[in-house]
Amino acid sequence: MQPNIQKEPSPDYKAQIKSVESTLKYAMDSRVSSVRDSVDLTMQAQAKCEALDYAEGLAQCACQLGLFYMIMGDHVAALEYSEESLAAFTEQGNKQGMADALYNISSIEYKSTQYHKGLEHLYECLRLQEEIDDKLGQSKSLKAIGFIYEAFNEYAKAKETYVKCRELSHLINDKNGESNACNPLSGLYLKEGDYKNALESINTSISLKKETGDKRGLAFSWYGKGKIHLHLKEHKEAIELFLRSLKIHNEVGEKMGAAMCLTKLGQVCMTTNRKAEAKKYLNQAIELGREIDNKQIVYKAYFELFNIAMAEENESEALSYHIKYHDYKEEVINSETTSKIKSLESMWKMESLESEARIQRENNLIVEKKNEELDKFSSRVSHDLRGPISSLMGLYDVVKSEIEDEVALKYFELYHHRITRINQTIIDLLELSKVKDWQLSKTMIDFDEMVADCIESFSYIPGFEKINFEIEIDNELKIQSDRSLMNTIIQNLIENSIKYSRQNIDDPFVKIFVKQTAEDYMCVIVEDNGIGIDVKYQEKVFDMFYRANDDVQGSGLGMFILKSAVEKLEGEVSLVSEVNKGTKFVILLPILDNMKKEYLGI
Repeated sequence: MQPNIQKEPSPDYKAQIKSVESTLKYAMDSRVSSVRDSVDLTMQAQAKCEALDYAEGLAQCACQLGLFYMIMGDHVAALEYSEESLAAFTEQGNKQGMADALYNISSIEYKSTQYHKGLEHLYECLRLQEEIDDKLGQSKSLKAIGFIYEAFNEYAKAKETYVKCRELSHLINDKNGESNACNPLSGLYLKEGDYKNALESINTSISLKKETGDKRGLAFSWYGKGKIHLHLKEHKEAIELFLRSLKIHNEVGEKMGAAMCLTKLGQVCMTTNRKAEAKKYLNQAIELGREIDNKQIVYKAYFELFNIAMAEENESEALSYHIKYHDYKEEVINSETTSKIKSLESMWKMESLESEARIQRENNLIVEKKNEELDKFSSRVSHDLRGPISSLMGLYDVVKSEIEDEVALKYFELYHHRITRINQTIIDLLELSKVKDWQLSKTMIDFDEMVADCIESFSYIPGFEKINFEIEIDNELKIQSDRSLMNTIIQNLIENSIKYSRQNIDDPFVKIFVKQTAEDYMCVIVEDNGIGIDVKYQEKVFDMFYRANDDVQGSGLGMFILKSAVEKLEGEVSLVSEVNKGTKFVILLPILDNMKKEYLGI
């Protein structure tokens, strides 16, 4: 039996493999000036690989085609090629190829506004790049992660990520990577009103792109500089830069970049009262946005068309645009995605900084133990004081009925006011203790009944009869949640709006909205036109015992209890307020069926 000896590849085979690899490299380098030419070159290389039965080359061809089709906005073809290459590279054990394919997939996902999926794959990609010490790849991934943070208004985290990307790219002399980080950094500086750093960053980006010959990247840099001129109301310069960027994007086949330019051109033309041109650009942006399945592009363009229709007093057209804007935006802004980002970020930190996390966990245990001891002390003291306080309050009723001396009654009124305040503090402390220890249970909530009962319970508050209550509850709302905690939330919101209403105006109101915002989320909004909260105090509103106004009776625990109840339901609370204009509280809550099972005990 003859031994199985592998034949050495012939010199001709080696030469053909080298030719394929050379073609693929040239195709990759050419993408900065013509993506279509890159596709043609890669397909030629793919045909040669098939003839040569060159598996590694076929995987690389699929990966590059995934990247090129993603740039052109054909996400279906891009995803198909990228997943094909990921499977092949995984089978071959090629970690560099796996990272490249994952980067393609994540880019397709976040450009289609599937941010949570994109971030998952980016973190997986980044792990592989760190494992093989691919700093060039790490720089690209960091830039993409920064983009996702920015998309969710996590500007501080986005800025931190872009700066890290810029520093890493500079360290390895990756001029394109540094330029790619400088461009979005410029936008963040612009949001902060830091025009000096905004211009420095974008001019650096432009200079580096010219140096590397990255035509496609240069178009994005021109776009970034156009945004600065638009912000400075230098409309002529802005239009010139957006048009220059659009021309390049069209030449290289970059559809997303073209759609971004069209949206900005629409904004500038509207600002300069060129409404017909604005509509043309915005409708083109919508068409491209739909083509590349980017809902963010679409809803931004619809919002600008809505503004134009309002300016033209075309109410029916404005309503149509607003509905489309709202529908597309709702698909993009999903709180589940925000939660996913936060959890993934925490997971990443836990894995990469295990020792620090262990120390933090130990510290948390100490804090939790002290909090438990404090809660028990607070609950015990509150219970022990209830009896004596009730007796003192009863004594006041006896005094009122038996003493007629006006001076004495005046002092007893002061005494009663203080005792009532202490009693309210005790009641609130007990309520807080109950919220913290509460075991969640789900039941169907009748919001109509709950809101009506809460309003009725505050009819004793001075000025109640003057307030106009506007209630809007989604008729189709069928939600199961914890009734007690939900009642605590709604009751505290309504009480706060009534107590802080302005009695010196003709039409004090409290508006209450309850609706489902997504498949897994609902929101409660309570808005009033009361005294409002000064911006310098707003971040303290949810602190324990904080009271922004001493003229209104209360313990200073209401908003702290509210926040504790919201957090117990894994929700979020925010507020918008202006002095003498009013306050709006927004509570976003996950529907209980989707909450963590361990909290429910099921």
